[in-house]
Amino acid sequence: MIIAQETPSNSQYRATAENKKIAQWNQQKERRRLFFSNNMQLREDTRVYLSEGIFSQTEKMNQIERISLKAIENFEADTIYILNNNDIVQIGMQKYARMFANQPRAHVCIWDFDNHHKVSDSVKFALFSDFYIPCHPHNNETYAQMTAAMGAPVSAAVIQWSRAYLEEHRDHFLTISRDTEPLGRHILYPQFPERNAMLEGLSTHFEHVGPAPQTYHRRTELDRLDEWAAHMSHWIIPTRNDLPIRAFDALITGGVPILPASLKELPALSALQEHLFFFEKSDLENPRVITEAANAQFCSQGEAGVIARHELAMATSHVDMRVQEILAQIYRHLNLAN
Repeated sequence: MIIAQETPSNSQYRATAENKKIAQWNQQKERRRLFFSNNMQLREDTRVYLSEGIFSQTEKMNQIERISLKAIENFEADTIYILNNNDIVQIGMQKYARMFANQPRAHVCIWDFDNHHKVSDSVKFALFSDFYIPCHPHNNETYAQMTAAMGAPVSAAVIQWSRAYLEEHRDHFLTISRDTEPLGRHILYPQFPERNAMLEGLSTHFEHVGPAPQTYHRRTELDRLDEWAAHMSHWIIPTRNDLPIRAFDALITGGVPILPASLKELPALSALQEHLFFFEKSDLENPRVITEAANAQFCSQGEAGVIARHELAMATSHVDMRVQEILAQIYRHLNLAN
């Protein structure tokens, strides 16, 4: 009797073929890395471009400049690019992938703000980049299967005001009258119903916490700064347990953030702990209790507390600091000693 051999399923064949393609693609990216690294040793300076959008408020320094992805059709050789996933979406993945493939002598890093929930998009960013850096500690095992060139997560940071603008308006934080009612305006997204329900619940307790219009970034810098600096405390409600930018916006304008307790152990918050309040789900039944505690700390620390929070956030939590973190990872990845 002849027993038929069991053959792999079509899905197994597809998985094997896909893994082979990923391995070949990573080999090609490693060749790009080695070539770029060796070439860097022959040059005194390597230009770094940041994509306009997320990086619009970064400081221009040394060889670091900003570039509009909409205004270019090709990457330059022997140049490092640090791009954000949101900025790439603005020009379309097809255009970006073409630019990436057509310039093997560039080194392109993507800082992915949405790796905690846009998994299919993040997989593409991990594949089509020389170096991939997630923003959140979510789904990273999946992305590590796509690329051998992946860095450690780099948290979001203050992106809506430049350091120079904040320094110019420092006295603003000290002289403005602060409301005891907390601020917590968040844009509602249909894919996050639990978060939306939490905000709707908080809005029944607080006038300035709840849904926000999607026109926020059309307002002037000063108008936005006035709003943030006019409150003692700030409710911060994440999407899928991420660390929102608004936590750092609150600190850099001198306020006290109130965050979910699930975020307490995140590395990006380790140096900020003494200025943070954390809530449990049970606190949402009577959110005024923890709000009053945060306001009491604000009042007891007074002007010194405002300055301390502002200066600490400036030193640790502005986008300029994140650029330096990302560059340090890129240089370690390139390994100039090759």
